[in-house]
Amino acid sequence: MQAKTAIPPVVILEATGHYHRALVAYLERSGWTHFIVNPLQSKRAKGTHLRKVKTDAVDAWHLGDMYYRGDVIPHRKWDEAFTELQHVTRHHEFVTGMFVQAKLNARALLEQVFPAFEEIFYATFSVTSLKVLKRCLEGDVEDFVETIQACAGKSHWRRWVDEKAGRLRESLLLWRAQPRSQSQTAVLSGMVSLLLSFMEQFRYESRSTTESGYEITTRHYRSLSCEGCPLKERCTKAQGERSN
Repeated sequence: MQAKTAIPPVVILEATGHYHRALVAYLERSGWTHFIVNPLQSKRAKGTHLRKVKTDAVDAWHLGDMYYRGDVIPHRKWDEAFTELQHVTRHHEFVTGMFVQAKLNARALLEQVFPAFEEIFYATFSVTSLKVLKRCLEGDVEDFVETIQACAGKSHWRRWVDEKAGRLRESLLLWRAQPRSQSQTAVLSGMVSLLLSFMEQFRYESRSTTESGYEITTRHYRSLSCEGCPLKERCTKAQGERSN
């Protein structure tokens, strides 16, 4: 095209999630002038036409029409650190969504497999509760005191630990005498393992209040590995891993 017209071509494309990134990287390496159009902007431009026809050729024509009308502005390039932070934030949102759904599924299974267990621990999905439940589902019903004490640490008195262990033994006597689905028990055990894997990265939760009185809850997670992270120098000066 450049050889026939003697004019350097301009590439106009829509932003399509992560799919356009490879093409943009190629265009930047090759030095081609290009513009990235927000899909909402191009959709509004198409809405001004009476005939609603959507094909690849029509979409390309609309993008070219926007360029020659002067509706296309240069794409703002983000700092690389912000781009990396965007990737991490999206992944965190994805993992959090899976964690929430896993809790909902686990609660539904627990109500069918071992409903009395929800009355033993106030926080059913705490690490202590999940580890004890895991042992129950696997048939390991020996000394629960050590497991509860090891998970609770110094946050609870020994009397609280003994009380939970006693109530658990009473519930197990009734639970083991009742018929239950082996498949649901196995699935619940797998869900508990999944939840524990998610919670391995969770450290603690903090709350703060803005000047307007709005309460913000922040969940702090432990990074599995800071090695190779481009944000490490801005994040911490520690030699090892840190909480985020």
